[in-house]
Amino acid sequence: MTTTVPAILSVRDAVSAARYRVPIYQRAYAWTADEIETLVSDIRDARIADPTGRYFVGALVLHTERDPDDHTELLDIVDGQQRLTTITIMLTHPTVRQRFADAVDLPTIDPRLIGFEGRPAASRDLARIAGARNADELERLDDDGIRAAARLVGALVDRGELEAADIAHLLDRVQLVRTLLPARTDLNHYFEIMNSRGEQLEKHEIVKARLMERLDTDTDRRTFAALWDICSDLTKHVQALTPKAARTALFGETWNRRTAAGFAQLGEALDAAREPAEARSILAILAADPPSVARTGATDDDDETPRYGAIIDFPNFLLQVLRLHVSVSGVSGAREADGDEVSLDDKTLVEQFERVFDGRGPEAVKRFAEELLETRFLFDNYVIRTDSVRDSTDDDSNWVIHRAHKVGEGRTQKVSPVAAFGDTIEHQRVLMLQAMYQVVDSRRAYKEFLHVILRELRQQWRASTEIDAQVLIATLEDAAAQRAARAVESGVDTGTAVQHFLFTYLDYLLWKQYVVDGELAPAGVKPAEFRFQYRKSVEHFYPVQPDRDPLPTDVVNRFGNLCLMGRDENARRSNLMPTAKIRQYLSGDQSLKFQLMASDATAADEWGEAQIERHGRLMLDLIGRSLQ
Repeated sequence: MTTTVPAILSVRDAVSAARYRVPIYQRAYAWTADEIETLVSDIRDARIADPTGRYFVGALVLHTERDPDDHTELLDIVDGQQRLTTITIMLTHPTVRQRFADAVDLPTIDPRLIGFEGRPAASRDLARIAGARNADELERLDDDGIRAAARLVGALVDRGELEAADIAHLLDRVQLVRTLLPARTDLNHYFEIMNSRGEQLEKHEIVKARLMERLDTDTDRRTFAALWDICSDLTKHVQALTPKAARTALFGETWNRRTAAGFAQLGEALDAAREPAEARSILAILAADPPSVARTGATDDDDETPRYGAIIDFPNFLLQVLRLHVSVSGVSGAREADGDEVSLDDKTLVEQFERVFDGRGPEAVKRFAEELLETRFLFDNYVIRTDSVRDSTDDDSNWVIHRAHKVGEGRTQKVSPVAAFGDTIEHQRVLMLQAMYQVVDSRRAYKEFLHVILRELRQQWRASTEIDAQVLIATLEDAAAQRAARAVESGVDTGTAVQHFLFTYLDYLLWKQYVVDGELAPAGVKPAEFRFQYRKSVEHFYPVQPDRDPLPTDVVNRFGNLCLMGRDENARRSNLMPTAKIRQYLSGDQSLKFQLMASDATAADEWGEAQIERHGRLMLDLIGRSLQ
């Protein structure tokens, strides 16, 4: 298979000189808030780092076809449609056009720029966005994903997270690598080749290789490689990934404490029969097979299954450890904003490690390996994750904090999980606080709240080899209150622009009020059954554009009329009146704020301006008291 020579295309050129079609074999538009916010933050980061530099956002693979209606040329999007559709929504959004028209040279974009084969609703919606006079008109879009994306873009502008400078940078400095496939390309063969390509070297593997090259002996490299491999699998407790013969040396007699063993002692405890990690160049490491279970001395079959879903991936976990390492070592490579921090952005993983370890010798690498194991132990035993074994949910929100310990004797010894802080209200509070953060900051990168947790855990563990739940709760509640205060300052009666964290923080306060403090909940409110879920869309309880009896825009945009909901729920509910929403869907599955609004509306047999004002005042008073 051959292709034409790839061309570098600015976003402005990409949206100005072609018509695209998303073929029926491609999936529908499916980007969520995580992907969209990541794209926006990447563009902003690139602009700030180098205002005049080019930023390559990805590939755009196209195949020429003919429009069956007017026989004009169409470019079928073989790869890159999710990104291009998102960019189109950003550039044609009425809020962007109205707010930034004077500051940015916005192109005139054909409403038919992107069409969806076999999905007329999606095609119509993109055209309607381009022709909309205001954001309210977007509430009636038909495609759930496109409507949610349009809502989010408007909210990002309202919150100041998407600015005119970002749009200008997107148009003229962000570039795509466009590849036009030959006309007779066998697309089935193309996809077969693309799906069977060998995997490229991961960035964290490059970091591993470069750190190992700083070590002097095969023994040290063997120890470092073993510790790295043990820590890289996040689906089990680190104790279960350690060879049984080494667990007591690393984690004590009951396998639930990180011992004081240093790098040399850790190496001695690990399987001496492991294949030596010879001094190799990066190219030699690339040529080697991945570490196998037999070679690394991995765990036995009777231990934990890969049951857990971590809230972070290994590259971003490495950055968390690197930030802690920098704060202890006092080395260069920190951000100016905070003297002991590095950026939690895995796009620059290799560069940040190179900067931090530049000019440093083997002892620094050994110390980092010790800290990697220590942090991984604390992460596994005191940070939330999802548990597939006990999961009865359909939204990946079965949160647990499981501490691993040893059960059995002799050959029957194995790792078993137990609640980190036992069957206590303190355990529930720690879990709820961490889940409160996670459902808002769900991206793998930029997990500032996780840094707060890991920093507190490390400080406590190094002081006493114990974790005090009450101290951890106080730390997390204080950080949450500070963040909530900033959210209040940015606006509370601003509709979809209200920061999502304020809603989850309020739900935590309500849960604490009813479950911890014992206050009686109103009829229909079920705090004991509440759990944090990934609710990514701000919903108006009284709709913005009802079929009848509309309320003034400033009224429906008040905090008392807002709550977080899942994107699919929001799509189904958006124009339903409050009584219909309550009747059609189980409020017990929703946020506590939604449950309270449903309870108030049911008790009053209406939901209007008076109820909105009263509910908003009560909720903001509760938030205000927590900030004092």
